[in-house]
Amino acid sequence: MYESVSVVGERGQITIPKSIREKEGIKKKDKVIVKIEDDKIIVEKQLSKKEKEKLMKEYYIKYAKENEELAKEMEIASFESMRSLDD
Repeated sequence: MYESVSVVGERGQITIPKSIREKEGIKKKDKVIVKIEDDKIIVEKQLSKKEKEKLMKEYYIKYAKENEELAKEMEIASFESMRSLDD
């Protein structure tokens, strides 16, 4: 776990410590998401359009593969049930 102390400035700004920025790959002009979960303030790096597209592509490839495997299993089950009805 990375932990550091930052001071809140007059305008409510804080500085994300360098070690955390480096670990998370946060660079100048990057956007971050600030939210509250379970009474804790969470700061996350917002994914770039390219990063989102990559994740979506990986998901769709995985889903397509799983769907193809399920279709094969259904075909086998259907064939076996038809065979048992013929007996």
